[in-house]
Amino acid sequence: MKNLSSSIFNILNFILAAIQNKTDKLRTESLILSGIDVFILFGIILTYVISTAADTEKIGAIALIVPLLVFIKMLITKGEKLELERCNFYLLIYLLICLISNFTSSMLPQSLYGFSKTLLYFGFYFALCQFLKNGKKYIPVLLLTLGIIVCVESVTGIFQNIIRVENISTWQDTSYVNPEDVLSRVYGTLKPYNPNLFGGYMIAIYPALLALVGFSAVKKNTTAAIILGIFALIGAYTIFLTGCRGAYLALFVIILGLLICLYDKIKAYLSLIIGTAAVFVALNHGILKRFMSIFIMRGDSSTSFRLNVYNSAIQMFHDNPICGIGVGNKVFREIYGLYMLSGFDALSCYCVFLEMAVESGIFALLAYLAFLGSIITSGIKKFIKTTDSHTKIIIFTSLISIIAVMVHGFFDTVYFRPQIQLVFWTMAAILTATVREEQ
Repeated sequence: MKNLSSSIFNILNFILAAIQNKTDKLRTESLILSGIDVFILFGIILTYVISTAADTEKIGAIALIVPLLVFIKMLITKGEKLELERCNFYLLIYLLICLISNFTSSMLPQSLYGFSKTLLYFGFYFALCQFLKNGKKYIPVLLLTLGIIVCVESVTGIFQNIIRVENISTWQDTSYVNPEDVLSRVYGTLKPYNPNLFGGYMIAIYPALLALVGFSAVKKNTTAAIILGIFALIGAYTIFLTGCRGAYLALFVIILGLLICLYDKIKAYLSLIIGTAAVFVALNHGILKRFMSIFIMRGDSSTSFRLNVYNSAIQMFHDNPICGIGVGNKVFREIYGLYMLSGFDALSCYCVFLEMAVESGIFALLAYLAFLGSIITSGIKKFIKTTDSHTKIIIFTSLISIIAVMVHGFFDTVYFRPQIQLVFWTMAAILTATVREEQ
C-alpha cells in the first residue's frame, strides 16, 4: 500500500518540521516526554481493558488520550511526518461526506453528536497508524493484550452458562423451541449487557488469540501453543453460547480463513476436524436450535422484526439517497418513527452498510466500501508476497478480524459500539502499518 503525495501534506510537514526543531529538546531532556511511547502504549492497553467493563462515556474519555499523546509526540519528535495511505484517502472522503450530511440533516445537534463519536473512533485509528508505522514492535503487545482479554471473557462466558444467568434477551423468540433447549445466552462483562454486543466483540478480538497460538507454534513452544489452543476452543464455544447468529456466521468465516491458510499442513486431518466440530455443536441442542433459526426467516420473530426494519430503512434511504438523514442512532430513532412498519422502535438498521447509506447517503457508503476494498486487497497481496511467518500471522489476524466484523455487520449494527469500533480500528491500523510501503 503506497502513500499518496500531496502539496497540502508537504506544507503541513514543513510546518511540523519547523515546530519539531523548536521542541526537539523537550523529547531528549524531559524525563516524562522521553518515554512518551510507553505512555501511548499504556493508553492503548488501558482503553482495551476499560472497554470490557465501563460505559460508553468513560471508554470515549480514555480512548481520547491516545490521539492526544500521539499528537504531542509528533510535535516534539524530529522526523515524524504526516502521511496518507491510499485506503485512508477514501476514509477522509467518507468523513467529509458525513460532515456534509450533518448540515443537511433536519436534526443538526443530534447529528453532530453522532459525528463527534465517529471523529473519536477515526482519531484513534489515525493515531494508531501514526504510532505503529515506526513502532511495529508494539503490535505483538497489542495482540497479546487482546488475546488475554479473549481468555478472560471466554471463561466469564462459560461461567455464566454454567450458572445459567438470567436471560436478558427478551427479544429472543423461543415459541418454537422446547423449553429444555432454550439457550441461556451469555453476555460477558461488557456494558450494556447484550449477547449480540458480546458476540460481536468476541468476533473482533478472537483472531488475536489465534495469533498467539500461531506465534507459539512458530517458536516451537508446544506447551504454550496447546494451552492457548485450548483457550481458542473455549473462546469459539463461548461465541456459540452468546446465541448471536451474526456472530455464528462471522466465526465460520474466521474458521474458513484459518483452514484455507493452513490447508497444506492440516489437510490430512481436515475431515476429522470438521466432523468433530459438527458433532460438538450438534450435541448442544440449544446452540443447534439457535443456529437453525437462521433459516426459518419470518418464522422467527427476531428475524421478522429485522426484515421490517430493513424495509423501512430502504424507504428512508430512497427518500434521502444523497446526503442521508444525519449521523448517529439518535437521528435514526427519531426519523425511523415516521417509517416503521410495526409498533416496535428500532435502535438502528441492523445492517452496517445500510446504516451508513441511510445516515450519510450513497456516496458515503461507496467511500467506505472503497476503504475496505483497498485495505483488504493490500492485505491479501502482502500476505501472498511475504515469506516471513511472523508477518503472515499478523496480516491474517488483522485481515480476518476486519472481514469477520463486516460479515457480522450485515446482520447487526453492534459495530457502532465503542468496544467493537476500537478493536476494529486497531486491527485496521495494524494491517495498514504492516502492509504500508514507502512513497
